[in-house]
Amino acid sequence: MNKKQQTRCFDVIVLGGGAAGMMCACTIKKKSVAVIDALTKPAKKIMVTGNGRCNLTNLNCDSEFYNQNIDKFLERFGERETLMLFAKLGLVTYVDDEGRVYPISNSAKSVVDVLEYGARNASFFLGEKIKDIQKDKESFLVSFGETTLRAKNLVVATGGNCSQILDMLGVKYKEFVPSLVSLQSKQTRDLNGVRISNVLVTVTNSSGEKKSERGEVLFRENGLSGIVVFNLSSIFARANDFSGNISIDLLPDMDRKAVERLVEQRKQLDTTVDKIFVGMFANAVSNEIFKQSKINTNKSCQRLQEKEISILADKIKMLEFEVEGHLGNNQVFSGGVPLENLDEKLMYKTIPNLFIVGEACDVDGVCGGFNLQWAWTSGHIVGEALC
Repeated sequence: MNKKQQTRCFDVIVLGGGAAGMMCACTIKKKSVAVIDALTKPAKKIMVTGNGRCNLTNLNCDSEFYNQNIDKFLERFGERETLMLFAKLGLVTYVDDEGRVYPISNSAKSVVDVLEYGARNASFFLGEKIKDIQKDKESFLVSFGETTLRAKNLVVATGGNCSQILDMLGVKYKEFVPSLVSLQSKQTRDLNGVRISNVLVTVTNSSGEKKSERGEVLFRENGLSGIVVFNLSSIFARANDFSGNISIDLLPDMDRKAVERLVEQRKQLDTTVDKIFVGMFANAVSNEIFKQSKINTNKSCQRLQEKEISILADKIKMLEFEVEGHLGNNQVFSGGVPLENLDEKLMYKTIPNLFIVGEACDVDGVCGGFNLQWAWTSGHIVGEALC
């Protein structure tokens, strides 16, 4: 070891000062805790969650919203326990119609403030990039800058895409893949900026797996976005293959025959086919229907053939786009350390006193506060185990 290297001893070292790491530090009592983070402020990423409002949990949490069954962990520390703990720290919250919980201030800063208060007895090392992690018989040694920290217990709370840290520790993990992300398509250029609501979206990945969800879609120049698309992107992420298909049912409350009757009725409009959907869809959406239908739009509506009406109805019920990748700014990562490699305290089974929490675990959920709930759940479970 370099002579200039300073060594400080703690009971617990937490790698990462995000949601899971801060919850862990808040929970540990009567032990010395060091939190190391590459960012200059703890819980900095929380500031941008929920568009700056921080949707910190959801009252409907259960395993159906995640990639696997985590009920045994949620039963120990779920959304109710989370809200009780935050209330003790001083946070006042409210719940919207879909069960999403926000601070009453509508500011993520309120969540960060109470987490910092809860972890006030921890020692923070911020703006530090970890250079090396070693383990001897009794301790972990974590080096950064000119400092080395030693502790019996190490908690990996570095978020998703932490492969470098896990490699240093010799931990097995599934490849990290961006999830809850916009889907890329070359077919949406003419729809850029268009927003459609109350539609049924279905995605199919390259393995033939399908998933559907109803809600709002935002078209971008090079793809599709919105909460529904984010949630559905998970089947591509979990397969580690962003190729497949996305289809949109523009009128999900009407069956196929009803849509065909509606188009038939609109034949009576005194206009050309290119105006047949005026008052029904945005012009850009109508044009996309025509483009995918490949019919002549310059003739009068009355001249529409029965076969053409059927094709238009088909496209209203299934407007299709090819998925050819994903766009940036993913909300979470799929992948991480499999839960079967961790015990009930989230300790890695083959490396004593090494704990894995948050996105570093192979747990990912849909939008709506579910991923933050896993951060609180896993962070608290490990924190209690180390008390």
